[in-house]
Amino acid sequence: MELPFNIIDILHAVEAKPGYLVAFAAFHPFALMLLLIPLWIFKKAGVYSPAQELGIFGFSVVVIMMVGWLFGFASQILLMFMDVAGLKMLMVYFAMYLCITAFVIVNANGLKKMYEKDQLKKKIGGISSNR
Repeated sequence: MELPFNIIDILHAVEAKPGYLVAFAAFHPFALMLLLIPLWIFKKAGVYSPAQELGIFGFSVVVIMMVGWLFGFASQILLMFMDVAGLKMLMVYFAMYLCITAFVIVNANGLKKMYEKDQLKKKIGGISSNR
């Protein structure tokens, strides 16, 4: 069984035009957001009812995507302007996501507690400032 695409051709394209990697780093979260459209349609149809709060897995995925997007785009654009080879840029991108994922997996509970504490401060601050 083989893959329906040739990975070698993709690697040659990244090596020849590193701008493709920069474009991917810039827009991949928006492409993944397109997956939410069917969920929205199911929610409107009454077939799907989402949970009110994100669980630890959902929170971890959101943190990985947001931190990866910010650091990924910044690092890839800098590497492209420094004329780093496309394959090296790809390896940096993979290593960065691997490190972010490992950090979030190890510290997921602490990150979620800090986030909830911050949201509670905002909520309490908003109530007291409205009085």
